[in-house]
Amino acid sequence: MLDLISAYENYLTKVKQASSNTVFSYMRDIRQFSEWLLVQGQLGVVDAEQLHISRYITHLQQEGRSGSTVSRNLASLKNFYAYLVSSGFLEQTPVQDVHIDRGEKKLPSILTSREVELLLAQPQNSDPKGCRDKAMLEVMYATGIRVTELISLDLSDV
Repeated sequence: MLDLISAYENYLTKVKQASSNTVFSYMRDIRQFSEWLLVQGQLGVVDAEQLHISRYITHLQQEGRSGSTVSRNLASLKNFYAYLVSSGFLEQTPVQDVHIDRGEKKLPSILTSREVELLLAQPQNSDPKGCRDKAMLEVMYATGIRVTELISLDLSDV
């Protein structure tokens, strides 16, 4: 079993080129699930069925894990089992019809006027980088674009 988990870790790192945080989180989730399976009935990850995964998700929720943690665990398992199917270790994934109730979404918190003023006053105009940072913050605040959208702008068309 551990060989499949190690092979998946290698796949995430070398083929998918996932970030180190993603690899770390997915591997932790999969190893915890594997350990839970062993405690529950001496099962390996390839022997798990949909019922086991549903019970594991319920177990996480009963432990008081946050909704985002449970969602990430389910995503980790979905990706792991998709890998096992695509690699020929399994014919079908046991995670296919497992869903969780995500609960209600929280509204984002917003900054007060004072906090916005403090944020925009942070970059110092004393050097080119400070001017750039101030301009970037003001553009993001004024337009609502994300940092990734801002840094991917092609200014050669202007």
